[in-house]
Order: sequence, then C-alpha cells, then structure tokens
Amino acid sequence: QVYNLTQEFFQRGKPVNAESQNSVGVFTRDVVRKRVKADPDDTEAVKRLKLAMIQQYLKVESCESSSHSMDEVSLSEFGEWTEIPGAHHIIPCGFIKIVEILARSIPESVIQLRKPVKCIHWNQSVSKEIERVADHNSDLPEEDRGSDVFVECEDCEFIPADHVIVTVSLGVLKKRHESLFHPRLPEEKVMAIEKLGINTTDKIFLEFEEPFWSSECNSIQFVWEDEAESESLTYPEELWYKKICSFDVLYPPERYGYVLSGWICGEEALIMEKCDDETVAETCTEMLRKFTGNPNIPKPRRILRSSWGSNPNFRGSYSYTQVGSSGADVEKLAKPLPYAESSKTAPMQVLFSGEATHRKYYSTTHGAVLSGQREAAHLIEMYQDLLQ
Repeated sequence: QVYNLTQEFFQRGKPVNAESQNSVGVFTRDVVRKRVKADPDDTEAVKRLKLAMIQQYLKVESCESSSHSMDEVSLSEFGEWTEIPGAHHIIPCGFIKIVEILARSIPESVIQLRKPVKCIHWNQSVSKEIERVADHNSDLPEEDRGSDVFVECEDCEFIPADHVIVTVSLGVLKKRHESLFHPRLPEEKVMAIEKLGINTTDKIFLEFEEPFWSSECNSIQFVWEDEAESESLTYPEELWYKKICSFDVLYPPERYGYVLSGWICGEEALIMEKCDDETVAETCTEMLRKFTGNPNIPKPRRILRSSWGSNPNFRGSYSYTQVGSSGADVEKLAKPLPYAESSKTAPMQVLFSGEATHRKYYSTTHGAVLSGQREAAHLIEMYQDLLQ
C-alpha cells in the first residue's frame, strides 16, 4: 500500500505534503508508524518489532536504489522508474559475454584498453594549439588538426574525432566534470550532474563447505529492534555491518555451490570496502551466528566482494533521482554538445550515454544499452540527413 502511494505522486501528479520533505524514506516511516501505532490489536512489543521491520525494508530499498538512505530519494519522482519487461535470465560467465558479442564486429585494431582519458576538448578548443602538443602528435595529418573534438589521454596522446560518446558513470562526472571537459560543461548540465544522485551498493559473497540453512531458506534478513524509532540509519565506522540488510541464498547449489550473497549500501559500503577479507568474513559470520542463534556456523571457505564505490572508474554503483532532482535533469545530462535548436543540424560533438542518461530505466544495464543505442541512432540520422 505504501509503495502504491509513492507511485501515485508521480503517475497521477499528486502534490507531496510538506511533512514528507519529498523523501521516500521520511514519507514511508511516517505513514507506517501512524498505522502501526494506531492498531489496537497489537502489543507494544509487536508494534516495536513491526517498526524495526520497516527500517530493514528501507535498507533493502536503499540497496535497490543505490542510495545511502531512502531519505535521499525523491518521493515525487519515485514512480518514473520503470520495471524492465520480460523474464530474468542468468547470463553464463557473466555480462562480459555481452561485451564480447558486441565487440565481434569491431576490428581489434581500433579498440584501445587501459588508456585513461584526461580531458575531452570540444568545440575546436585546441585546433589553434595543436602544434604545441606532445612531440608524437606533431605528425598529425593536416585534416586532423582542425577537428572539432580531441580526446587527450593520460599518456599525452591527442586523438582527433568527429564525435565522442561519453559513457562514464554519474559518479565519475561528479568527481571530474570540471577537468574532464574543455571548455567546461554548460551550467545547465553541471546542475543536472550535481542534483542527480548516485551512491554505492555492494555485494558480499560467502562460500561455505556445507549449508547451515534449510533447503526452504531463500534469504536471511537482519532486523535490529533497537532501530524501531530511529530517524537515521547512519552508523559509526565500527558498526558498518548494521547496514547489511540481508544474505540471499544462491540457487541452485549445483551451479553456485553453497553461497550466500549479502547486500550493503551507502557510506557503510565504502567502509566495508576498506576492510580486508578476513575482517569482513569474520564480521559477517558473527552476524549470522547472532541472528540464527547458531553459534557453530563456521567461517566461510571463501569470500568475494564488489568495490564499486572506491573504484575510480565508477565511484558508485548506479544513479537515482535525488530529492530536488527530476527526470528533466536526466534529459539535461543526456543532451549532446554543443547545444543547438535541432538535433538534425547540430554537430553533436560530445554525446552522453549510460544508465544515468535514461529517464525510465536508470540504474539498469538495460538503460545503459538503450541510451547507447539512442546516441548511435542520433549520429546515423545526422549522417543520413547530410547525405541527402
């Protein structure tokens, strides 16, 4: 019922009340607390447990949104996100197989890996200075010296281009947009980068010799009763583990072995990333012993963790509409440079792709793929118009 209410604010254009602070978290806690506390059939102990369960639910939703807290997620825009149609499928050997399939039609000689980009010079910002760049660029053909766009790499090479599609994450744009583009991005696009949200959702995989859970168990959820009335789910550094919302059982064991997949998000995920494997494995084992009441649970034989937040090439997992932002900011982020009245006449030197540039499928691989197809279609359309 609460989820349906949040959908109405966007889908039916209902105004949010001032008390909600336009926040999914604040709104959800307020609505549920009023209903729970007004229930005459529950004891105070049961009410407290229900309130604690809502806090755990909000942690799950924070992991789904890749936000530090649902208090940061916009209530009025929450309903714009759209579920991807179709069934879920497991890709053998992971998403890298999709990349490999897409790359089959591209000659290997034109793909350069491990070549960090320092700056994208657009609008012919270096055309008059190209003579002064590193020595190994001095032999650029004359036609390249007047290119609209140059990609400056960390190794000092300047690569001329007609068009550049930028696919870096919103986290990288937040950190580097001032130095990554020359001239600087228009203020409208900078504001969109600053207003939209991105944070970290990490997974912790624990592999055991034998399962300590029953065959009917799908997930182990962590509900902290002392958090029933909490307004903020931010913890001191030493209590980072309290942000782990659950461990899911991976099925079937014939494929995965006996593996639990834990979820953690926000600033606590970043703290977890700084810990060593031994510390994380030991902490998670103690947590599982405490909540299952089984002191004999052994430490996992192996641990594997993601580290999206501290990875300089990502700086977060995926984006969300932060309080104060909207789908319009997503469109501003996706708008090609330089700006023009018509996309058919615009030179479109710099295009933006990635999940944060898709208005409905942000936070998904599907959104990233569709946004890439969109930018490719823009270029194809432009060249068709030129040929005509």
